Amino acid sequence: MASLLTVSHVENAVPGRYIVTLKDNVPLAAHVSTTQASIASSTSNITHEFNLINGYVGEFTDDDLNDLRSHPDIASIEQDSIGWLCDETTQ
Repeated sequence: MASLLTVSHVENAVPGRYIVTLKDNVPLAAHVSTTQASIASSTSNITHEFNLINGYVGEFTDDDLNDLRSHPDIASIEQDSIGWLCDETTQ
């Protein structure tokens, strides 16, 4: 059995929501299709696929997250978080 990836935790985390990054050689569309089919009966779902990085964001149950942690296609998993942009104008 493969070892489980460690999930990176961040400040201002969104509970149950994760950013999944795939290994460079893994086709995103094929991986997402297979993953969606395997989580179809649970409350987990993929909510966004990225164009700039080989990965996606989703809401996953603990069981589905553990399945993803052992998947050979996945390079990293990070808890999603809320961020803020600040704009300051000086004259």
